[in-house]
Amino acid sequence: MAESLAEVRARIEALGINFKFLNEIRTSMNGIERQTWLLEYEGSQFVYVAGMKNVTLGWDVSQCSLGEGILKGLKEEFEQGHEYYKDQMEEMKEDYSKQIAAAESAGKSRKAGDLREEFSEELEALEEEMNEGGYGNWEDFMSGWNKKLEKCLSPFRTADIGDMIVEVDTRYIKKDAPSLEHAVSSLKEGMFTLATEDEWEYLCNGGTRTLFRWGDTLGDVMQEIFNVGSVSNPKEKPLLEQPNMFGLFIAYNSYKCEIIDNVAYTKGGDGGCSLCGGDGAIHVLPCYTAFYREPADKGYKELSKNYYCYRRIIRMP
Repeated sequence: MAESLAEVRARIEALGINFKFLNEIRTSMNGIERQTWLLEYEGSQFVYVAGMKNVTLGWDVSQCSLGEGILKGLKEEFEQGHEYYKDQMEEMKEDYSKQIAAAESAGKSRKAGDLREEFSEELEALEEEMNEGGYGNWEDFMSGWNKKLEKCLSPFRTADIGDMIVEVDTRYIKKDAPSLEHAVSSLKEGMFTLATEDEWEYLCNGGTRTLFRWGDTLGDVMQEIFNVGSVSNPKEKPLLEQPNMFGLFIAYNSYKCEIIDNVAYTKGGDGGCSLCGGDGAIHVLPCYTAFYREPADKGYKELSKNYYCYRRIIRMP
């Protein structure tokens, strides 16, 4: 039987922490609604999150099925990418054909030969780029997608999650940290600690089994991620920036690497490496899943205050 908000309040007050009870809030996503307390402590907002036993976490491409909406979005992404490369090839062919014809008309056979060779090399390079991105054919695209997921997502598993008081949004570390180990140790102070990976994934997805916390769709999210038309209507809050079903702002920005109670990897993003680097959906989209892991070893040890953040929690007794 679920606790009443009065019972939850009594448990929080029993902690002896100077939380201010702002108000009762109703959070929802995908038709699921919950009521909880919105709290404040020293200027930061927190929410109470009820735990759950035997929660399924992680992802396995052989056991976990993608929803039809996700598959549809991936298919559209592939088709757009495939069309882009085909158009690029056609434009390149037309451009070189004109240059070669002009050189031959002027009697410059050597130049025409050089242009043919140059065209062949550039076309080969473009085809290689298309195939490496998975845009050569649909089967290769999905093969690349599954390989990426197998490499970067946490394993399929179950866990028991306890009740928590959770900071609504992250805060950046105050200064560059010499290592992830140092950051994890220093951020667990006093009554506050960091979420484990199991807790973080539960907080992100709320125990649901969609690959992405917002559900079985990619349409609007793709525009927001790649910044195409995402700010055309300032009255509409982007989907990624809306609170999730627990009222948390989580996994909405691939530039943020969220520190958890783990020294091997962070959650929530890759520091914007894939997006800023111009990588396609195969590499960018997994950063927005609850199950994504960003390895700590990137060839450098120091953590930048501009990319690394954390979220404080209190585990309820």
